[in-house]
Amino acid sequence: MRKESATIRRCHSQLSALGLDSDAVFHRSKLILKIYRDVVWVLSERVEELQEYAWDLGNQDIDTGLCYLENFAPDIDLQDFEEKVCCVVESRMFVEIINRALLRLRKYPDRGELYYEILTKQFIYRFNSTEKEMLEELNMERSVFYDRKKEAIYIFSVCLFGYAIPEVSEKLPRLISD
Repeated sequence: MRKESATIRRCHSQLSALGLDSDAVFHRSKLILKIYRDVVWVLSERVEELQEYAWDLGNQDIDTGLCYLENFAPDIDLQDFEEKVCCVVESRMFVEIINRALLRLRKYPDRGELYYEILTKQFIYRFNSTEKEMLEELNMERSVFYDRKKEAIYIFSVCLFGYAIPEVSEKLPRLISD
């Protein structure tokens, strides 16, 4: 069994200090990264559907359609529309949290740019790079690439669960009460 890098050991201790199980957080982060592209795609589709719905209601004018929904629509139509809008807003917020964590990862002092490049090319960009392309682009051996990818996901976990989510959670009550 391979020895854990100092970076991963630091991540374990940071996550433990936050009261989090580092292995569970690692796997959650990996899952979040794997579904990111699909979530962004579905989000864009939902936004288009809402725009089309308002467009149709307003006889080819979105503002008129929204005005109709707000002032004249039956409660069921308005409630359905509001639920869809809330779903889009929540999904957009989650995407923004992930983007914040990725930007923090990019600023990581030791290999931050490399970690960011690995995760974005593998999980974030619309068309992910193949393993072979990644190895060529990064000029790395396969084993080193997998070590760096694992480190990147661990640091992303710290950025996501240790910084991005708590920052947004802190601001959320203020946003709701304002």
